[in-house]
Amino acid sequence: MALAATGCAKAELDDANRVPQNDGANADVGDSLRLRNVFLLRGAGQDASAPPEALFGVLINEAGQPDQLERITVEGGGSVQLAGPLALPPNQAVGTGNQPLGTVSGVRAGTVPMTFTFRGAKPVRMMVPVKTRTGHFANLPAAPPAQPSPTTPATAPPSP
Repeated sequence: MALAATGCAKAELDDANRVPQNDGANADVGDSLRLRNVFLLRGAGQDASAPPEALFGVLINEAGQPDQLERITVEGGGSVQLAGPLALPPNQAVGTGNQPLGTVSGVRAGTVPMTFTFRGAKPVRMMVPVKTRTGHFANLPAAPPAQPSPTTPATAPPSP
């Protein structure tokens, strides 16, 4: 009996050190598109000059036809930069590695309302949690630095 109790106690200790399966937001779009474990990873700084936050998540297209994530918008301000439209091949998961799906700038809340817009599916609104770079999130890559857009001048024009 004592050995059985010791085994159970040890199992509980192991559970405390286990990485959770899903810390992010989840949503289904229709019968075939799944968004799983979507979260933002806060950069090292907390001030206005902090780097953009990395957006992680897994998108699963269970349809027989390809789709694509065209854009993500942030309610109440902020912007999302994807490398371009994100292809979602049929019957495959995208975002399963440790690379961010994109970067998000201008948000400071602990949960961010975001809308994901697809080419062939209706948009979906999610409340995306913001995680801090601690514990099992500490080793995920940071968001790449934001690149200035071609229309943004490098320096301000002289004042009149």
